[in-house]
Amino acid sequence: MKISGWEGSEASMDVVFVHGLGGDPRGTWHHQHGINDDNFWPVWLGKEQLGLNIWSFGYDAKATKWQSNGSMPLFDQASNLLDWLNSCDLGKRPLVFITHSMGGLLVKKMLSSANNFDNYKGIIEQTKGIVFLATPHTGAHLANLIDNIGVFARTTVSVEELKAHDSQLRELNEWYRENVRSLEIATKVYYETQPVKGILVVDEDSANPGIEGVKPVAIPKHHIDLCKPG
Repeated sequence: MKISGWEGSEASMDVVFVHGLGGDPRGTWHHQHGINDDNFWPVWLGKEQLGLNIWSFGYDAKATKWQSNGSMPLFDQASNLLDWLNSCDLGKRPLVFITHSMGGLLVKKMLSSANNFDNYKGIIEQTKGIVFLATPHTGAHLANLIDNIGVFARTTVSVEELKAHDSQLRELNEWYRENVRSLEIATKVYYETQPVKGILVVDEDSANPGIEGVKPVAIPKHHIDLCKPG
């Protein structure tokens, strides 16, 4: 959905927010999960910086099948993101993605997919920056914990793909690390330092994509509140 924006030549950049596991396009970035824009920082960003179009992408990212009929694999989610970006006519101006948790993996997968198709060339060429907020580049231990209670949780595909040291995530991160310099994508990385119910969901090691010159920055918040500044 489009949060705020400018028309025609007044727009200089598109900023796309992408939520993570268990999130949604508004509540993830909103302190009270309400409708008051005073607590919705994508709106603040649009007001602070002239010329920005602010967008928020939503997708099924439930953790268990009790909450959802089952989310799609990362590849399919990435294809949907590509189609959505294309339908919104994004990729004609510089693009910046602000991602939380699994949202960062989704954006990386989207870029690796776009790299294989000429009709998405504008999207990958216009991507100028990605902010990773507690993105588990090598998987999250919480996914392993949820999976361990198996029959009770009935985990979705999204959780299965987030397990620590998952081979698909490792390959995806290697692709990003090897191509980020040639693609000229500025990368910022942040990680949590406080646990959620005793669990540090994404620690510094998992949050670190291993890109030369990119130092992960600690934020004294837990996984859920990390993406809610203010």
